[in-house]
Amino acid sequence: MAPGSSEESQCYSAPRGGPLPHKTTTGLSKLRSDQIALPSSAASRCKRKPVIFNFGDSNSDTGGFSAALGINFALPDGRAFFHEATGQLCDGRLTIDFLCESLNTSYLSPYLGSLGPNFGNGANFAVAGSATLPRFQPFSLDVQVRQFLLFQLRSPLLLSRGHANLVGEDGFTDALYIIDIGQNDLATQFTTLPYSQVVGNISVVIEEIRLAISSIYQTGGKNFWVHNAGPFGCLPNILVTSAHTQSDIDELGCLRSRNNAAREFNRQLRSLCDDLRPQMKNATIVYVDVFAIKYDLIANHAKHGFENPLMACCGNGGPPYNYNPNITCGRIGFTVCDEAS
Repeated sequence: MAPGSSEESQCYSAPRGGPLPHKTTTGLSKLRSDQIALPSSAASRCKRKPVIFNFGDSNSDTGGFSAALGINFALPDGRAFFHEATGQLCDGRLTIDFLCESLNTSYLSPYLGSLGPNFGNGANFAVAGSATLPRFQPFSLDVQVRQFLLFQLRSPLLLSRGHANLVGEDGFTDALYIIDIGQNDLATQFTTLPYSQVVGNISVVIEEIRLAISSIYQTGGKNFWVHNAGPFGCLPNILVTSAHTQSDIDELGCLRSRNNAAREFNRQLRSLCDDLRPQMKNATIVYVDVFAIKYDLIANHAKHGFENPLMACCGNGGPPYNYNPNITCGRIGFTVCDEAS
């Protein structure tokens, strides 16, 4: 978990192979569902090689945090699918990985990764712990967009000079641009501000996302896939470290205040997408309801094969959350569930 991050642990871009992971009977803290990936037939309908550019936080970081800070994350991260330490805070694949599989393209290389990257099908600018604000701070959304603009400027030029595994000019126009950020903005503010102020500041976060989408659109991007915020009030670390009363616990055991803030963020984000569609000619903007998918997994966990949906697979402390801020996954004293997600 990135310092100061509200996020769950994540996973890494690596060679393709192996079946989809089996469901675990432990918690959902490391789950990344393939439920919002494109159907397998999507790739057959693509006339051109798929190109994807992703911007976000740990929900879609395929190695940026590890590359940026030079941290080598050891097992159990990477154990579920890649069966080796991959340099990323996850034991399996992410939604972005399943999306790439659905499009029959290789997993996205992190933009910050210097060892053997392949940017022929795009790049991943997401870094765990990132938020939209403050601006100009590694690796806020505006910094990620600036990195993309530099990549867009240099990639066709380097291709013309004989470099390989980069994106040509047409690739940027036809690319899919994924925005998956905002959860950390909400969670971080809750550490110092009351609910009313956190909700009051959501419009500022939404404006940063609007600026990011507009900047990409103005340079030729026209296909956008926008993820909303998940139910972070159900995360083990949030449940353990957030001061709350019993009245703040909902019927699933999650924090109402955090999830209600996510719902309001999502309402404004959906409104933004609705507002941008008529303004951005020839563009497609898809709003993805990640909150509904994840909340359903928690509400109907038994149907999906889970026993303790609010309990971390890797951590310390045992039930109900298995989370100890002083002994997190990978530190001396941690425990890990028998089955990987």
